[in-house]
Amino acid sequence: MNTYTYKLLRFGPQIAVRAAALMGLLAIAPVPVTAGTQPAPAPETRVAKVSVVDLDLSTPEGMRAARDRLHAMALRLCTQLEDLRDLSHQPNFVACVDDTLAGALRQINTSALAAVTRVAKVSLADLDLSTPEGMRAARDRLHTMARRLCADLAHNRDLSYQPNFVACVDDTLAGALRQVNALAAAEESRTARRITP
Repeated sequence: MNTYTYKLLRFGPQIAVRAAALMGLLAIAPVPVTAGTQPAPAPETRVAKVSVVDLDLSTPEGMRAARDRLHAMALRLCTQLEDLRDLSHQPNFVACVDDTLAGALRQINTSALAAVTRVAKVSLADLDLSTPEGMRAARDRLHTMARRLCADLAHNRDLSYQPNFVACVDDTLAGALRQVNALAAAEESRTARRITP
């Protein structure tokens, strides 16, 4: 059964976290960022520190700036790890950046993330993701769930979030579709391996 799970993280313009304790924690130490590739014989990693001490993480602007810094460092680290001649470079690079950024954001404060995260499972088991119709149906299901999750955040959080509803849906759907495309590529690869002698 193909069950697809994705997390909606309300970062960038969507976040309004009131976390004075978090700011105190971050004032003590910078946030380390670690990048690594997916399973390999000898996984290679890179580590860098990104300072967020000067940011007010209780404001949307502060969280946006922190996320931007972490994303820029994740891009740099993953660029160092990926072999540009490898045909699987793009999906691996995207996964590396996504995983690295997610790990760094988790390190900022797990409890702060819990306050702005919604998770939903969307079953795609009945869809053939190798066809345009299957991908279209998957996109429709994911879009519907993204709207539902973002609406929940808009209704349960402060009023500063409401104008960012469209951005929330777009960001959530983009992340979900990246994972669906990776799932479809993995399935296609497994099928190709079964067919080849």
